[in-house]
Amino acid sequence: MSRTIVIGDLHGCYDEALELLEKVGATSSDRIIFTGDLVDRGPKRRECVELAMQHESILGNHEEKHLQQRRRKDADLLPDHLETRQALGPEHLEYFATLPHYLLLPEHHAAVVHAGVLPGKTIAEQEPYHLLHAQCVKPPERKSYWPSKAPADHRFWTHHWKGPERVIFGHTVFDRPLVTEHAVGIDTGCVYGRSLTAVVLPTWEIVSVPARHTYRGGKDVALLPVHGDVNVYS
Repeated sequence: MSRTIVIGDLHGCYDEALELLEKVGATSSDRIIFTGDLVDRGPKRRECVELAMQHESILGNHEEKHLQQRRRKDADLLPDHLETRQALGPEHLEYFATLPHYLLLPEHHAAVVHAGVLPGKTIAEQEPYHLLHAQCVKPPERKSYWPSKAPADHRFWTHHWKGPERVIFGHTVFDRPLVTEHAVGIDTGCVYGRSLTAVVLPTWEIVSVPARHTYRGGKDVALLPVHGDVNVYS
């Protein structure tokens, strides 16, 4: 039986992506989907985009940012974004412009989004803002906050979403995969020296490989509880 393999945010971690595909035993009959944020921060940005172009991906907020900045001068970009621009060609940005905000997987009663969703709306009715950025929310309010900046009465969106789809997502870096009845979060921070994670359907098996290096260090981040025993780096 063919499988669907959904892989968390790559951020240039191409070697780990190949290792993860090998570990899950991916074949040409498997459907492979990336959760977006293919670029920035890590070492092999072009290679990650071209890997996704061989399979499927949804739009991440980092791809969205590069589309928004297409006409800015090099001098106006952050160094990390300039590095990505210099690694890519026009065909890669054209590819970004074709990426969907979500993919429905009705055969698995699932959907793939980059960041999150709000309750009370179908996946198709979700705003791009939430699909690309949702973290801590207080429905029906629209505003989303990073966990480290969220008011006390806001909770991570996975507490609110009750389906019907089980939503697979990236964007938020967890200290381990977040697995609940209605959501599975698989960004485990490979670019920060942690791991790259996939979920394999229809079994919902979680498979990870360790990062080969810490590609992006920097400021200390708080480890905050968000759902059950899972914590977020924020």
